[in-house]
Amino acid sequence: MRGRRLVRLSPIDLVGAVARLVESGTGTKCVTTVREDEASPFFFVEFAGTRPVKSRTMFLEDFTCYVHAVSAPGESQMGVLQMVADMEEAMEAVVSLPAPFHVAQQVEDGVQRVMRDPSGEWHAVVSYTIRVSYGLKIK
Repeated sequence: MRGRRLVRLSPIDLVGAVARLVESGTGTKCVTTVREDEASPFFFVEFAGTRPVKSRTMFLEDFTCYVHAVSAPGESQMGVLQMVADMEEAMEAVVSLPAPFHVAQQVEDGVQRVMRDPSGEWHAVVSYTIRVSYGLKIK
């Protein structure tokens, strides 16, 4: 008897799901590809990688992604910090994944950096780890 191959979640599906959640929760556009002439303010999602998780009972994988907040040009970073607060509130909801995948854990890893871009726009990066369950192990 041959075993079935484990179908894994595509990073494309995860990035799209995070972008939809951020955009619907904040009301600010969230893109997955940034054009050179993208008008601020906006969010964008960057996929950073995956890592298998050891578990005796479930097939699990951690996905790491960065959500970037880019505010309008200004002297103060308060605009981008408000965007971060809005995004953190939106990400309190669980990311909706296509069947048969389920979010087992969703953790904010914190603000990684806040900087001012050469264009004068403020830019903040927040890291998230999303643990995805592929189902139970059966012996």
